[in-house]
Amino acid sequence: MVLLIWGLCSATQAPAKDLSLSQHEIAWLAQHPQVSVAFDGNFPPYSFRNDDGELEGFAVDVFRLLEERIGISLNVYPEQDWESLYNAAKNASTSEAEDNFAGNAPPDIIATMVKRDDRHAWFEFTAPYIFKSLVIINRREDRSIRQRHDIAGKTLALVKDYQYVDAVLSEFPTVQPLYVDTMLDALNAVSVGDADAAISFLGAGHYYRNKYLLTNLKYAAVYDKQSANERIAIRNNAPELAAIVRKALRAIPEGELQALRAKWLPVDYMETLVEINLSAAERAWIKQHRNIRLGIDPEFAPFEFMSNGQYQGMASDYIKLLNQRLNLNMQVVPDISWEEATQRAREGSIDVLPAVGLTAERQQFLHYTEPYLQFHRVIVTRTDASFIARLEDIDRRPIAVQSHSSHHGFLMEHSQVPLKIFPSQQEALLAVSGGQVDAFVGNVASVTYWIRKLNLTNLKIAAPVSSDVQSLHFAVRKDWPELRSILQKGLNSISPRQQKLISEKWLSVDYDPVVDYRLLWQLAIAFSLLVVAVFIWNMMLNRQVRLRTSQLDYTANYDRLSGLPNRVLIMDRLKQALSDAKRNRSKLALLSIDINDFKKVNEGFDHKTGDQLIQALSQRLKDTLRDSDSIGHLGADHFLVIQNQFSQAADAALLAEKLLSVFEESYVINGNDINVSAGAGIAIYPDDSNNLEELLKHASAATYHAKNRLQESYAFYTKNLMLNVSRGIELDRHMRNALARQEFVVFYQPKVDAQSRKIVSFEALLRWFNPDLGLVSPAEFIPIAEKNGIIESLGYFVIEQALSQLSQWQQRFDPELSMAVNLSPVQFLGHDLVPQIESALLKNSLSGRSVEFEITEGVLLADARGGYSQAEHPSVEQQLNQLASLGISLSMDDFGTGYSSMSYLRKYKFDLLKIDGEFIHDLVNDESDQKLVSATIAMAHGLGMKVVAERIETEPQRAWLASARCDYLQGWLFSKAASAEDITQLLVEEFLSSAELTEG
Repeated sequence: MVLLIWGLCSATQAPAKDLSLSQHEIAWLAQHPQVSVAFDGNFPPYSFRNDDGELEGFAVDVFRLLEERIGISLNVYPEQDWESLYNAAKNASTSEAEDNFAGNAPPDIIATMVKRDDRHAWFEFTAPYIFKSLVIINRREDRSIRQRHDIAGKTLALVKDYQYVDAVLSEFPTVQPLYVDTMLDALNAVSVGDADAAISFLGAGHYYRNKYLLTNLKYAAVYDKQSANERIAIRNNAPELAAIVRKALRAIPEGELQALRAKWLPVDYMETLVEINLSAAERAWIKQHRNIRLGIDPEFAPFEFMSNGQYQGMASDYIKLLNQRLNLNMQVVPDISWEEATQRAREGSIDVLPAVGLTAERQQFLHYTEPYLQFHRVIVTRTDASFIARLEDIDRRPIAVQSHSSHHGFLMEHSQVPLKIFPSQQEALLAVSGGQVDAFVGNVASVTYWIRKLNLTNLKIAAPVSSDVQSLHFAVRKDWPELRSILQKGLNSISPRQQKLISEKWLSVDYDPVVDYRLLWQLAIAFSLLVVAVFIWNMMLNRQVRLRTSQLDYTANYDRLSGLPNRVLIMDRLKQALSDAKRNRSKLALLSIDINDFKKVNEGFDHKTGDQLIQALSQRLKDTLRDSDSIGHLGADHFLVIQNQFSQAADAALLAEKLLSVFEESYVINGNDINVSAGAGIAIYPDDSNNLEELLKHASAATYHAKNRLQESYAFYTKNLMLNVSRGIELDRHMRNALARQEFVVFYQPKVDAQSRKIVSFEALLRWFNPDLGLVSPAEFIPIAEKNGIIESLGYFVIEQALSQLSQWQQRFDPELSMAVNLSPVQFLGHDLVPQIESALLKNSLSGRSVEFEITEGVLLADARGGYSQAEHPSVEQQLNQLASLGISLSMDDFGTGYSSMSYLRKYKFDLLKIDGEFIHDLVNDESDQKLVSATIAMAHGLGMKVVAERIETEPQRAWLASARCDYLQGWLFSKAASAEDITQLLVEEFLSSAELTEG
């Protein structure tokens, strides 16, 4: 067996001085210039073979750093199967192995191993350097798992023999295990719906998810924050080597390790997926009090403030994290001042003050968390004021302070200086600048922000009020102590890095350079009053011109509603980004995002609510992006995102997921809980095109596909997709006047009695014959009709035609004949549906029992898709009850193909159940299908329902179903869907034959 030389160090070099090796250890290194290290080749992203067969991963990179620091050559042990290398390393811990150190020696080091008591017989261990978290992964649309205890009763994909499997099943005995061979198999099982979730190490799950583009999966919750951390294992008969490796590992700067973690591990997810140990009582409390009312200071920048109707500042970023992690919906109560907010908090109509100082007076009606923002309280004066070192130096001159602030309370409790109260910091600072008061007391961060923002260059920070650090807390109403505890646990989960990013974001705001008014004033004194007046007039005029120019420039380049770049500016940025990508030979992704059915928000509420929703969405979308990316608002429901500096398609997919997750959140606007969804299309430069217009066209085509075919997801552009989209656009164009041109016609397919084979009913099926397109499949045109709004006209056309034809057949052949009509989800939501049906029944002298409506799961899910008000659209239950009141029969269509069919049978009253043809095709030969169909028929009969089986094509199928007591059959064995004329002829033949038999 030949060892592979790593090749980083061309020659042995001296160990780094910061290792502090003993003379004995240095001598050992001189005798052993090469060391053998074994890597598990199937342990991504820590150590694994890439597609080119090269060894890479986090542990591999760490050993490159160790090699440099120790000054030896590391030989990579060629065997990378875990069991083989582990047994070889155990053999190395014998005295004979020491003699055979070079050549084909077994490994001296295993790069990654979990420390266990039974392994100390062969190995010494370093401190852990790989920290693994077990996470729960489920499908993106599944929101039923938010915390680890939510897996109870779920089907989990578990890898056989993984060390955590027994612990999971022991803690959650109601879990249904689905055993698989590999972690990739587990993720695939979740992706296709065979399992509800999988438990995976975060690093490995992230690697497989990106490599195999399992983009419909998400990290739902943490299962175990620290699980089986990995260490370096060294054969125990080389204590010198163990000591050297420990020293070298400790000598690697934390910054270098963090850089490697950022390279190989999902650092953002590691910080986002936190385990917050809420008690059962706290979780129950959240379920009952999810909506929390926030009272804020709208002018307390940079900690919290309102800008363009949006809550911003450091506290707002903490609120976003806490809402996400605690499943809360903390929302600002709009249009109230800070004084009103504190008063309402006292009264109990405000639940939380998110950025408030602690005072004795407030403690009477508020509970406080531990401080999460800290600052120094300072004195602000004009630059020409006399020297001030402490508060006492002001000598009873009036001090400005903001009303109801912690500084106000502090000065009331700790000083005797006269106070002049102002409603806002801005007004107070302007008063100091203008000479109305001598000083202002506030916190250093907020003061600095507003001095720069207001260009108050004649102000300075004169001195600290005291040496104490001041703090801001979350303050909770006194009768909700549970919420204080919950918020504290949430705040404790926010990492120091995230805290630092939030602080840097709001304390590094840049402003344009400003004129030094002091200098201008000193110069002006030397001139006459006329020159001064002219100078001031010119200055004001220039300032107005600059302001107006800035306003015009902003209006020309930014959307007034969302505050995002408009079409003009985003196209200019796209042109520049394409130029940079071409010059740098890099990739660029263009993401086109459309909100689904946004008009329902405007129709169901009002346009003001729609505008506020767009503003909230725009801000959250902007916050999701990196500084290097750009977003533009092209229209009411259309956004465009430019993603720069990425390496692979998975990066664009990950960004699309993050952006679409913004739409999955619930938005409370004017007291209304609004849910929307969106679709996104992705086109990549230069893979899809190097032309701006073509990239836009391709991204739009992918968006169209995502919205119309994938539902609430995203799609990458492909050439075939473009053909499909072009086909969809062509169908939409031809469909517009097709009804008026009489291109639509209703066909009918008979249903027969399973025992007698006599025709008892029909299903009305819409067909479209276009002169240019030919016969168009309903599978193609129905989804498009639902999107463009034509479906309601088509649905009413089918109802009128079908009931008119039924009336004729009843009069001529049999008054007991009935008609089944399908209802689409869009048609089902209309207020006019029931009146239209009632009118058609009266017009054709039909009773309700002659009509049957087939309802799919898509119809029953209509309520859950949200985005509109119940006042504008009736609920599913209301519609079903009204149809039942007319005597109309209701049929559950396509039974067995949906996720919730059984629950709907329990919730709603159905008269018939229609077994989907998928279970009929192999019925005669497939024992599983036979059991399922038999059970379904028995269950339906037990619930008082008749059963219809569709797609009957052979006599054996008919005979089996008849023997199983199925009530009605439908399929090509009896008749294909045919025109009214052909069905009339079929009825003539059947009833003529019946009459002859009767006479005979």
